[in-house]
Amino acid sequence: MVKDRYYSKEKYEAPMETFGVGIVFIIVGVISLVLNTIHFDFIGLSYWGYWLFIPAFFIMIGGFTQINTNRKFQKAVRVALMDRDFQGNHKLEDIALEVGIKPKDVLRVLVDLRDKGFVKYKFNSNTGEIELGKGVEYKVSTDFIPPPKKIEAPLPAHDKNYCVYCGQQLSESAQFCENCGSKI
Repeated sequence: MVKDRYYSKEKYEAPMETFGVGIVFIIVGVISLVLNTIHFDFIGLSYWGYWLFIPAFFIMIGGFTQINTNRKFQKAVRVALMDRDFQGNHKLEDIALEVGIKPKDVLRVLVDLRDKGFVKYKFNSNTGEIELGKGVEYKVSTDFIPPPKKIEAPLPAHDKNYCVYCGQQLSESAQFCENCGSKI
């Protein structure tokens, strides 16, 4: 992989946490105004809490900016797939280079587009390439235990008949998960 490739510095992320923080700041600001109105002081909140409206404003702008970035990424990936007539086998890295988005972000966009029903694809279990136009039936293994949110190192997958990341049942010869594309 070449280090000097140009990818967007923006990230594809869920904006809900951003909006949650902004709403908490707004609620604390409103509570401080109410406390100030009824002349009740709680840990000095009636004197400083209304200042939280300022960071709340900028936090909410950040959330709306992230929504716009996500839509831009989804549109770019959809156009790239449309150019391919939503058919054929393609490397994730090739699509990422074409749209100028990091491969891990393209993967997240693809998952969201598949969940919304905009695209059908699965990963080739031998090569890891994306097979557009082919759907994958998600069959979760009974032995699957969801991994923690933060993973420091690849999870051991030897002697397992399922993907350790998403739980998809795998064939014995699979080198990649058909559902999430993880290397087994």
